[in-house]
Amino acid sequence: MPTSSRFAVAVHLLSALAHLGGEGATSAALAASVNTNPVVVRRLLGLLSRAGFVAGRGGRSGGYELAREPSKIRLDAVLAAVEPDGVLAMHENATNRVCLVSCGIKPVLGHVFAKAEDALRSSLRRTTLAEVLRRVENAG
Repeated sequence: MPTSSRFAVAVHLLSALAHLGGEGATSAALAASVNTNPVVVRRLLGLLSRAGFVAGRGGRSGGYELAREPSKIRLDAVLAAVEPDGVLAMHENATNRVCLVSCGIKPVLGHVFAKAEDALRSSLRRTTLAEVLRRVENAG
């Protein structure tokens, strides 16, 4: 039962690009910042590009840069771009028809998860990438 870190890595990538201030970076350089494989970074950059947060240039001198000002990137939109189904997932195990809990848990948890996801998105909506970058730069 792995936990997804796509959102955290996506915010890390966007923050790194914002910190560069328009210089841009290759997926290899960004992967070094996150300390992960460039393939993971390229997949996320693809999602972020489709959502309009980054722009990329291919080829030997290619790289990625922010497509929007950091103050215009809200974290709820980043979450939606990389985790469109939400972060809380129901297990896929079949229902055991002779167990009361098994028969009733999925609809109940579905409601609980929906409320939690709404609260998470509401909180993230109030935070921009510019605020994240400011906090990162002040922490260092």
